[in-house]
Amino acid sequence: MIITPKELHDRIDEFTVVDVRPETQRNEFPMDGLETIISKDGSTPNLEGKKVLVCQFGIVTEGMIIENDLDNTFSLLGGAQSWIEFQSENEDLSRWSRQTILPEIGMDGQKKLMNATVAVVGLGGLGCPASQSLVTAGIGQLVLIDGDIVELSNLHRQPLHGTNDIGKKKVKSAEESLNKINSATIIKIVDDYLDEQNGLDIIRNCDVVVDATDTIETRQFIDRFSKETNVPMVYGGLYRWEGQVAVLNMDKSPGYSELFPDAPSGGDTCADAGVLGMLPNIIGNIQALEAVKLIVGIEPNLVGKLLIYDGLNHSTNIIRIG
Repeated sequence: MIITPKELHDRIDEFTVVDVRPETQRNEFPMDGLETIISKDGSTPNLEGKKVLVCQFGIVTEGMIIENDLDNTFSLLGGAQSWIEFQSENEDLSRWSRQTILPEIGMDGQKKLMNATVAVVGLGGLGCPASQSLVTAGIGQLVLIDGDIVELSNLHRQPLHGTNDIGKKKVKSAEESLNKINSATIIKIVDDYLDEQNGLDIIRNCDVVVDATDTIETRQFIDRFSKETNVPMVYGGLYRWEGQVAVLNMDKSPGYSELFPDAPSGGDTCADAGVLGMLPNIIGNIQALEAVKLIVGIEPNLVGKLLIYDGLNHSTNIIRIG
């Protein structure tokens, strides 16, 4: 069983709190505002009543409870790290404890995600998984842009839409699904296609724009406005069994026009060329991963590179752009 820092704070009189961390961690990361019993050897004292076990990140204590089949015992979700953050900021980040334990993310990185705004252009095969992963990661605000409606043929590859959403606006269907996943993320919807008239105003207020479209003309608009606003563009493309991802226009890195200088105005869509539902989900999630890395400042990333993924044989290739 687990308990969040806020739940522990609100119900503190119900529990005895046992700190099982080694002395070095207790000294370096004191848990102010919490009266604890120290377990010097890392074991669980034989105490009456409900107990909360605390380790540094909440992983060790969960294992202790399962292995020893402990009754009336809870693990503090996110451990001492999440309690310290809750005490200092009055904000419970324990939901993301599995990613804040990563040294590349940490609490500072999580706060960057929660303060970031990402635009997702297109709520189809790429935009649905990208949006879903961004919301679960804790992005503060998501701007969804699409003028299309949900059709039956969309459902095998667009996980935010269901049978009951057929005929509904894609942005509205996606908004409803994403709010169920994480109601703390602010969702702004634009029930229209991105074009020359609205694109600049949409992109200029974002930290990253995810290109999840399937038309070259729209990508060219995104590329142009991305360059004008210095907002990096995370490109994603599909063709049958192949998917592509690149981070474009980051600190003057090559853009879409440099990646495809001779791109025609048309091009095959998924409806024309065909696609298996798992491939856009893989590529959309890679786009979300690259967006998170850009916001937090994690390297290496795909800035100035094109990742090519072949779903038939699971081969990958990375090509430098320019």
